[in-house]
Amino acid sequence: MELDPETYDSLRILPLASEIVLHARQDLVKRLDAYALEHPALFHQVIELIEDKIMPIVVRHAISGLANVNSEDRLLHDDLAMAMLIDIFSERGYHAVIDLHRIELPEKVEKDTGRIVCRQKKVFRITIRFQGSEIRRG
Repeated sequence: MELDPETYDSLRILPLASEIVLHARQDLVKRLDAYALEHPALFHQVIELIEDKIMPIVVRHAISGLANVNSEDRLLHDDLAMAMLIDIFSERGYHAVIDLHRIELPEKVEKDTGRIVCRQKKVFRITIRFQGSEIRRG
């Protein structure tokens, strides 16, 4: 069955998955080179974060091929740093996804109104998928 022309016209503004992935590797290489040339300090900070804080957890999950890492690192508050992290993992053969979880933490209660004043805590949930190890059974 084919879509009604009006339905098709409405949907065609959204790219097909095949179109997005067609030049993904070329785009990834361009972005990584741009990070290294245009933002070298931030790029190396992200690499250091991955090496020191994330990879030890990933290595412990080598069999399953799935690691979930929670981080409150201030570096991840920078959108460019998050993009770098995802791209670095992609270049190394991993699939990384970052989800921001905001948590309201009570700090004080105003005596006059009884209003609770909260601060927001940001926890970045990083999911890293990769080909896990096959375990021989039997």
